[in-house]
Amino acid sequence: MGIGCVAAQHNTIYEDSRVRILEVKAAPAHQHAADYVWVADSEIHFSRGNTNHAERNGEIVIELLQRQTQPKNVCAEVLAREYLHCREPGSQWLGANLQIQFETDQTHVGILQIAPNATLALPPADIPPLLVALEGTEAEAVTRPNGASVTSGVRRPLRAANVLRSPADQITEIRNIGKSPARFLVFEFDGAGE
Repeated sequence: MGIGCVAAQHNTIYEDSRVRILEVKAAPAHQHAADYVWVADSEIHFSRGNTNHAERNGEIVIELLQRQTQPKNVCAEVLAREYLHCREPGSQWLGANLQIQFETDQTHVGILQIAPNATLALPPADIPPLLVALEGTEAEAVTRPNGASVTSGVRRPLRAANVLRSPADQITEIRNIGKSPARFLVFEFDGAGE
């Protein structure tokens, strides 16, 4: 059970100093102590902590463990009746199909899509993004030291609810091995917190 969750069954699938990612097992209405993000019917949702919420079995909930300030829509209406501030993602995502959906002063949240048989390289970053594979994703990741050959990397499959967080000094290549677009929820973080 996630800390701060009342009367709900969750399986923690990832946790660091910034986020706790929970897979819902049983979900009567309850509250999360921290602000959180969840995906339902391919749409991203954001709620402040201590707000009543009913989840569906198998849903993924991402608790944002650090205080979030100034939430705003970017390219999707995640926050109802709020203005859209659509802009392109940062240069590290050049050529990627990433749409930032909403952001706070601390966190940027978007949806990344990788076409079938396509590969996307995530370069090393001081604060690497966190990716959560969404339903229907069939992909594999190869993580290797910067400058090392792809054959020397560590391979792992990526399916729904799998979390990918590369070490800061590593390159990760994600290849869609499925027949439909591989979709990931992407979290980019600003500032201290590791």
